[in-house]
Amino acid sequence: MDVKTAVRVFDVINLFAEVRQPMIYSEISRRTEIPLSSCHALLQTMVAKGYLYAPGVKAGYYPTQRLLHVARDICSEDPLTLLFQPLLSSLRDATGETAALATLAGNRVVYLEVMESRQKIRYSDEPGGFMYVHASAAGKALLGALSVEARRKLLDSCEPLTASTDGSVIDRKTLEAEVEQGVTNGWHRSTGENVEDVAGLARGFLIHGEAFALVIGGPKARLLKNEQRAIEALLDIYGQIPPELLA
Repeated sequence: MDVKTAVRVFDVINLFAEVRQPMIYSEISRRTEIPLSSCHALLQTMVAKGYLYAPGVKAGYYPTQRLLHVARDICSEDPLTLLFQPLLSSLRDATGETAALATLAGNRVVYLEVMESRQKIRYSDEPGGFMYVHASAAGKALLGALSVEARRKLLDSCEPLTASTDGSVIDRKTLEAEVEQGVTNGWHRSTGENVEDVAGLARGFLIHGEAFALVIGGPKARLLKNEQRAIEALLDIYGQIPPELLA
């Protein structure tokens, strides 16, 4: 269950990230669908905490750099991403494609860290980006890492399955069969299911009972052409995860 006030704070932050210019509170209220009185009180609280300021009379509000510095301080000491950064860098260099670490956020996939390919034409994403759990290699790998019961509950919460592209698998029995086949293979694949002309490969696993996945993403034609080499690199990097983490 969402906590309304917390959701509203993130809605305001995400709105500024989208608009990238000062806004008056009535505009913020309209675009976030927060009632005027509640929006004004929320913005004043964010000003008092140092996260927003008023650039000038009637100019509205804009975030201060406090948000940047706080986020940077927090992320710079994230023990899991610090551990996986060299592994993702090696996976990117071995395959020439974008490499990422993914986990579950409710019933969606979220990237925790992304190392983008150095090639001019590449799959591009960033930490914090969401995907449907049923429409990506990462999602299938995360499902495959779960117990059958936990997987069933997660998929129940996703019904009905929504198509991101024409290639998305929205039939649950087909999806479950693909997940099971991936568990048998030791890796999962997606081909144009989340983004047209993008393919992905992923290896799911548990860390202290939570599902994570190593992911490779790239242009469909290029990645599938080099799929066997990419799978070997993916499994090799997976084998370098400290065994004491895996459980």
